[in-house]
Amino acid sequence: MNVDALSCQCCGAPLKLANSVCTCDYCGTTNIVSGSTGKYIDLLNRANKLRQQCEFDRAFRVYDEILAENGSYVDVLWAQTLCEYGIEYVQDPTSGRYMPTLHRIKDESILNSESFNEAVSKADDAQKEELKNSAMEIAKIQDAYLNIAAGEKPYDVFICYKETDDETGERTVDSDIALKLYEKLVHYGLKVFFSRVTLQDKLGVNYEPYIFSALKSATVMAVIGTKAEYFSAVWVRNEWARFYKLRERNDRKLMLFACNEVEDLPSAFRQKQAQLLSDPDAIENMAENIRDYVLKIMGEKNSRVSAMCPNCRNMITADPSMQAAICPSCKKPFIVKDALILSEAQLLALKRVKCPFCGKEQERNKFGCIFCHKEIP
Repeated sequence: MNVDALSCQCCGAPLKLANSVCTCDYCGTTNIVSGSTGKYIDLLNRANKLRQQCEFDRAFRVYDEILAENGSYVDVLWAQTLCEYGIEYVQDPTSGRYMPTLHRIKDESILNSESFNEAVSKADDAQKEELKNSAMEIAKIQDAYLNIAAGEKPYDVFICYKETDDETGERTVDSDIALKLYEKLVHYGLKVFFSRVTLQDKLGVNYEPYIFSALKSATVMAVIGTKAEYFSAVWVRNEWARFYKLRERNDRKLMLFACNEVEDLPSAFRQKQAQLLSDPDAIENMAENIRDYVLKIMGEKNSRVSAMCPNCRNMITADPSMQAAICPSCKKPFIVKDALILSEAQLLALKRVKCPFCGKEQERNKFGCIFCHKEIP
């Protein structure tokens, strides 16, 4: 294998060994190496550097370029898995070992990731062992993060902005604007994720579980940017890109933008309506729009009742005032009235039980069988 110029996935140093699994001489990290030629090395090194800089989406697209030419590269499939879960390898100051840090928690375990399992299916024995060990290490961290996130109360609004300017190191104007919006929304009684305040008591711990919980639960994301580069800043983009993906699965989630110029917005959102910060009432208007939308969604949620999809038989919620709806589980349309009837039948079935001692059917109750008086397990 011609891999002399291939860089380490953790520290970026050049790898010297030519096996399918090799150890970096500089940081001691084990790397998976694929490919019989070096034609893809420049692209792979560029993608690895982007991933090491936490530019996960950009790195993922470069890996896609490589896979379009040859979909069997195990190291590229694994690298895409790292992007998918936002894995950054950070050197532990005590041991010197490079440890995985997650910046994109998902409910789905990395062990069930499609790209990970595809990589394992194409790997040789040595590569499989390394892949499984690395994934297991990440899965343990993922479980710990998910446990923390599960303990967080849901948010109504997530404010996305750049806190510090990279060149000056000073707090940005965006941060001051975000604070004003935060104060307005809190005044309206909404629960708001605003990193400067929300994470101030989380010093010394990883922020990701709290960010994940807020992104997942928030109904609205307000994205603020006074400069085009602030919208594309690594961590700002990391937040709004993740919320955008969550919105694809939940169309009740809403993204709102505030900017000086519409041209400053990310290209995908330039056709959307944005709040111009030149308007003296910009923050007040944005806060009112957010409040009204959150209250509207709250009202819709309160009016929804349990139902059973006639197609996939999963329990869902539905608005009884609607004639038809789309099932969020199987994505197929259904008649709401039919789903409500099925749900009632299911609940009735759950309420009834057959006594294992006398064999007589009855409604379940806490006192036991009404015929033989024995306790029903």
